[in-house]
Amino acid sequence: VVSTQSGITAGGTIFAYGQTSSGKTHTMEGEIGDPEWQGIIPRIVDDIFNYIYSMEENVEFHIKVSYFEIYMEKIRDLLDTTKTNLPIHEDKHRVPYVKGVTERFVGSPEEVIEIITEGKSNRAVSVTNMNEHSSRSHSVFQLSIQQVNMESQQKLFGKLYLVDLAGSEKVSKTHAEGMTLDEAKNINKSLSSLGNVIASLSEGQSHIPYRDSKMTRVLQESLGGNARTTIVICCSPSQYNESETKSTLLFGSRAKTITNNVSVNVELTAEEWRARYEKEVEKNKRLKVLLAKCDAELQRWRRGDTVTEEEQTKITAPGVDSRMSTGFDLSPSPSTASINNLINANNASDGDRVAFVKERDSLYKALDDKDDEINKQSQLIERLKRELEEEKQSSALVVQQNEQLGSELLNIDMEREKYQEDIKQVMAALDQVATNLDEKTEDVENKIKENARLVAELDKKEKSTDCDSALIPLL
Repeated sequence: VVSTQSGITAGGTIFAYGQTSSGKTHTMEGEIGDPEWQGIIPRIVDDIFNYIYSMEENVEFHIKVSYFEIYMEKIRDLLDTTKTNLPIHEDKHRVPYVKGVTERFVGSPEEVIEIITEGKSNRAVSVTNMNEHSSRSHSVFQLSIQQVNMESQQKLFGKLYLVDLAGSEKVSKTHAEGMTLDEAKNINKSLSSLGNVIASLSEGQSHIPYRDSKMTRVLQESLGGNARTTIVICCSPSQYNESETKSTLLFGSRAKTITNNVSVNVELTAEEWRARYEKEVEKNKRLKVLLAKCDAELQRWRRGDTVTEEEQTKITAPGVDSRMSTGFDLSPSPSTASINNLINANNASDGDRVAFVKERDSLYKALDDKDDEINKQSQLIERLKRELEEEKQSSALVVQQNEQLGSELLNIDMEREKYQEDIKQVMAALDQVATNLDEKTEDVENKIKENARLVAELDKKEKSTDCDSALIPLL
């Protein structure tokens, strides 16, 4: 924190390292808002603002924060979830930074805590057999502090990286499957790259594999660069995790052997630049006089003259080797040859340096353009993936609806067949009823005919009876 306030380029870096469920997130964040149980990040925020409140009124501070995570080797902005694959670029000092990440200015600890809470809600977490809230990504919370002395106009810059690494996992213990297994593979891969970087730095190797992962690339300046770095080693006390605890402690012992080169990142005023320029001019004049003496001595050696030790030029200029060859070899001494090479390099360096700088800038610009193009293509791919996923969901919904409609149609067909069978039975019954009705109708007609015949016979008998009754009185 003090380094960040003093204007160190990468300020300071604090990150927690350890296996899954060893307490890294609790160490870095804790119970936010609880004075007793809050973690490193909220405590540091309070310290920074307390320092600012204690400064003189002629010092002005500008503080901005950003919050992002490295998930599945992609940098995602936790303050703007639409930014899912941000590129890593380098500034003019060759310091890596995440291009396009959301930066917000803050003026109080409460605003910082609100941003932390907002970003934390967007972070990728999952449930495993080892941890109910297992972090599936490496999160980086960055504070950029600029302080300006309003009287001298001196500016100091500092950055503070607060990193919560995802824990290394053994699939045999977490029983991860599917997407959780893929996340574990990427986590272990990036942590392995971090271990390789630490090992290379501790062994003093010439090549440091920072580019093997996004995480080591982002933390390049913190690992062996211009920064003060603190690593919090989180270990499990359980015997069940003995091998992981040993590996974590070995990582910490290696990291302790790394020494960073720290310098103040200050923006000089015009007067300071003028004083530095005049100092370099004076140094250049002294070196020119020294070179002239060395050249004269060299000509005497080449002519075969002997130059006594008292007559030899004593090189005492800053940055120049003071040892001179005192032998009688007519060839230039090693120091003289080095000086001549320096002269030739200086004579040829103006044009070469300009060409080199232009070429380097063009290459950097080309890399930035490529990164921008890759970022645009990645954004396009992500958008197309989302559209494809939406289309798949729509297709799945249509298929589900079709299956539902097919099932309903099948039920309707079954009901129709059932109704048809019932109709057949009803029709058969109606046919039977119609047949019975015809038979009954025929019986009724026969009965009616029989009744009509009987009525006719009865009428005939009645008439016959009437006639007989009329004849009886006459007799």
